[in-house]
Amino acid sequence: MRFFDWVRSLLARSTLGTRISADNTTGPDPNLRDPDDPAYQQTHDALQSYWEKVGQVDPIVISYIVNPMFLGSPPWPGGKQVFRIIRAAESLIIASDGLSAPFEEDKNILQNGFQMEVFIEIKGQQAMELDDIKSSAAFALIEEAARQVADWGGISELLDEFHLASSEIPVSSDAIPERFLTSDGRVGVIFGMVAEGRPKIVPNTPLSPVRMVPVTVLLPSEVQEAADGTEQRDRIAKRLIDAGYRHFSCFERDGVV
Repeated sequence: MRFFDWVRSLLARSTLGTRISADNTTGPDPNLRDPDDPAYQQTHDALQSYWEKVGQVDPIVISYIVNPMFLGSPPWPGGKQVFRIIRAAESLIIASDGLSAPFEEDKNILQNGFQMEVFIEIKGQQAMELDDIKSSAAFALIEEAARQVADWGGISELLDEFHLASSEIPVSSDAIPERFLTSDGRVGVIFGMVAEGRPKIVPNTPLSPVRMVPVTVLLPSEVQEAADGTEQRDRIAKRLIDAGYRHFSCFERDGVV
């Protein structure tokens, strides 16, 4: 969603779902989705079930006192912007929760938001405390990657066509090791590497398929090659797999270029 769309969205929210008609009367916007629409709960349940098959899902999510969209971040389809924490047998996972929520501002859009969620997975660290997770490089990256996906309006169609996508994400956190920063202070990532043993699509989402997309950190030399085209991006992905890193984000690893 671009800036002017976001402004319109913010103004619409500030009126609490009312509209002014030609005769200056106000009333509820008929296009707003009912907050009690069962699709919201069904989406939540589908995501919960997906992650429970992967590991232990923390009951506490990472959320915000003030929704980031009111501070200039791109809005998410259902308004909610949170992150789940999943503790798998050999890894820690931080996953977005809200990119696939049904669109609250238009009940006629019969799809699960941007039809995707993103996650970052790091080997070990299953016992990391919540405060340490929130100040980690992994969370700093997945938080900004999710915001970037929201700003783009999702990348499901791109992944359908090319299977992988790469980008450079602006991350302001000091938690990111300097060796992963590009010359302009961004962090390279690949979206869509395969997480072995897990379905790419979340079962039983109510409105449309939802893809679960890994976000894998890249070193600057890898970013440059991945940006050169599909063949080069696929080659970087294969090298990460061959080196044993697969879709995991490792902030201590050696480069594969």
